[in-house]
This record gives sequence, C-alpha cells and structure tokens, in this order.
Amino acid sequence: MQITEQALNFMSANQKALRFLALFAVIFGLSYFVFGIAPGVRNHLIKPYTEWLAVAVATTLNWFGEGASVVGHMVISRRFTMTIAMGCDGVEASSLFMAGVLAYPATWRARLIGLLAGMPLIHVINLLRLVGLFYAGVYFPSIVEEVHVYIAQTIVILLSTAVLIFWLERFAVRSRQA
Repeated sequence: MQITEQALNFMSANQKALRFLALFAVIFGLSYFVFGIAPGVRNHLIKPYTEWLAVAVATTLNWFGEGASVVGHMVISRRFTMTIAMGCDGVEASSLFMAGVLAYPATWRARLIGLLAGMPLIHVINLLRLVGLFYAGVYFPSIVEEVHVYIAQTIVILLSTAVLIFWLERFAVRSRQA
C-alpha cells in the first residue's frame, strides 16, 4: 500500500514532466514510423531526398575541388566513393527534435519558429556530417566505419539536442513567461 501511495505522490509531483515525456515518446514514435519505416513515405519521399542529399554532398565537395559526381545515391570521386543510404538522411535527429518541440508546452508560434528554423538546421548539420565522413574515408579509410557509427551519428544527435535546448531557452520558455 505504501508503494502505491509513493507512486501516486511521485506522479502528482511530476505531472508536467511525465506528460512531456509521454507526449515526446508518442510523437517521436509516430514521426519515426511515418518518416523512417512507412514504405510509401520511405520510397516516395525519403529515398528521393537521400538522392538529393548525395547531390548536395557532391556539390559541397566540388566547392573544395574534389571532382565528385553522383550516381543514384552514391558520391563518387577519384579519392573515395560513399553510399548515402536511407538512415543517413537525418530522419532520426529530425524526429527527436520535432518531438521535443511539439511535446513542450510552448505557444504554437514558438513551436512553428522551432520547426521552421530547427529542422533545416539539423539537415545542414547532417549534410556537414556526410561531407566530414567523405573526408574521413579519404584520410582514414581503415576507421571510416567506426567514425560513421560511433562519432558522426553521436555528433548529429548532440547538435540536434543543442538546437532543441537553444530553442527552449530562446523561444519556448520565453513564450510561456510572456
């Protein structure tokens, strides 16, 4: 009986935080399902975006004189070839960011600012990650997979979280205080 009472007290005292966490989980799950798993969206929206991302990576690399070209979702140069597969598209980071923005009890104006500014920024961060992975493949080919899996993905998630925290401090919390 005492454990039940403690659990109820905890839930009562942390109602707002628990509501945020539950909403965050639901929104993230739905977003990731729609953009990361649903075959129609994956094949008709995300796959073409991934191919466009390959073009953006090659274009960026060519600004640095790489002479890169694109075949489908592959970026090819004389120094390194990389495949930009689905999963390298920033969907996970975008879904996490979107869930945080939509779950936080801010005004709809603040949420709109967060989504319109934060989502493109996260995709720019992801583009820079891919360019960095290309150069990791050029200069450190023996560890490029480890850099990809352990370092680059972590950096994108951390920077996406930093964008969310910046939005919370600059727009969401201020909109609640106004």
